[in-house]
Amino acid sequence: MRTEAIFLRACAKLRSAVGDEAEARLNFAGDLRKMLGAMVVVQPGLQEAEMRIWTGDTSSLLMNWLKDAAQAAYRVMDMVDELQDTRPPAAATMTRMVPRLSIKKNDMATKVNEVKNQVMWLKEYWRTYICGEEGTIPQRPQVMDERTTVSCFQGASVIGRGSDKERIVAVLLSATSNITQGSPSCIILPIFGLAGSGKTTLAKMVFNDTNSFLQEYNFRVWVHVSPKLDINRICEYIISQVVSGGGGQEEINDHGPNLEKYLMCLHGLLNGKKVILVLDDLWEQDTIKLQILKFMLTSLGDKVDVIVTTCNQAIARKICTIEPYRLTPLGDEACWEIIKKSIRFEEDNEELEKIGQEIASKCCGVPSVAGAYARMLHSQDPTRWEEVTEINIWRCCSSIDSTSHSLLSTFGLSYMSMPELRLCFDYYCAIFPNGHNIAKDDLIRQWAILDLIEPSEILTVTQTAEVYITRLLDMSFLRTAKSDPANGKDDKGAILFTMHGLHYGRVYF
Repeated sequence: MRTEAIFLRACAKLRSAVGDEAEARLNFAGDLRKMLGAMVVVQPGLQEAEMRIWTGDTSSLLMNWLKDAAQAAYRVMDMVDELQDTRPPAAATMTRMVPRLSIKKNDMATKVNEVKNQVMWLKEYWRTYICGEEGTIPQRPQVMDERTTVSCFQGASVIGRGSDKERIVAVLLSATSNITQGSPSCIILPIFGLAGSGKTTLAKMVFNDTNSFLQEYNFRVWVHVSPKLDINRICEYIISQVVSGGGGQEEINDHGPNLEKYLMCLHGLLNGKKVILVLDDLWEQDTIKLQILKFMLTSLGDKVDVIVTTCNQAIARKICTIEPYRLTPLGDEACWEIIKKSIRFEEDNEELEKIGQEIASKCCGVPSVAGAYARMLHSQDPTRWEEVTEINIWRCCSSIDSTSHSLLSTFGLSYMSMPELRLCFDYYCAIFPNGHNIAKDDLIRQWAILDLIEPSEILTVTQTAEVYITRLLDMSFLRTAKSDPANGKDDKGAILFTMHGLHYGRVYF
């Protein structure tokens, strides 16, 4: 699913060409501006279209349109490159070049017109056949509603996260006991890791724990943040849950709430009270918005402990007051235990045991994927189980159930949050086999040679690639290779990376 990234790159090339005096002298500027205008109209719909694919829309109309959009973008980029190759040479050599330039200009005029017609058709096709009668972009299924989480859960059904819960409890206990004058006014502990790895489940385990010092909390507040950060909404949820829990009455006066009024209300409600607050599913990357959120949280008082779950380590670093907790993948055995428990597996079936362990290895340590595979094993039939080992989890997740659909949308949100990185990410998954290790310098060199890195006026290609790698590591898409567990380096000291195995087999456009 890289169409939008390719389209963005093509638009950038077109903008550069439109402002290029050499292209203007060839009289193509008008055509280029029309193409750019059409692509600007289409581009916002690409993200909607790709998210509709992520969330289960397998319409051939939509998928073929995305493929046509990618093809058009490639043709635009090739056309701009050819235009730049036909720029007039130095004045000293112009006389002898005039006949050849005339021929090349005619050829380019034909090509520019063909590409322009393809782009214009793309825009009209989008408006007529996909957007609907009023020409508006159809809204994708409401991913936010499907992803909304609540605090209740069945603790007995959780496998493989008991030690993580104990570590989180120990961290909170240690941080609480070490608060001194001048320390942060509250504890903010982020839990981060790959989508579907169990961050929300772990937060629920801690939130519902009554067998440790956590039973001392006067109030327990759970807020699902959702992809769009709304700090006022978070304050409203906290106030509502504290009030419903017997914390007093809501008192927000004047003509409409703002952050200062919310904080005054919260101070009145939480004064002297011990509170555990979970902010589940934080996606916001804007530094200023995260600073405001952090200010709001740290203003709640020194008896408030906050757990934040996020897929992005960079977000965790920006919001934390103590070291974030990385949730690592489970082992294959734990994934197999999840599958067995879900389907009530009969232990004495050696044939199914062998196939089941193979299925568990395809989960890459992600418990949500193990659950999705388990829901495909309707009967203990070896033939069916063999079929499941060949199934592309991404192609069937949306049709299994809402839980699997939510997992798919989570990965979709991660993928959509990095438009400029998608070409680099997709290149790795398309070229290298699952488990392949590559030296960092080699990866950067290949990205640069293939022009997969967006040019920058501030950073060099190598520096930009370093930023891309850091972001992919932060989202757990890329990880340090395990060839040397100590430092992830080969025998020559080169840093080695590999892509998380769960990303292979996705559908690309």
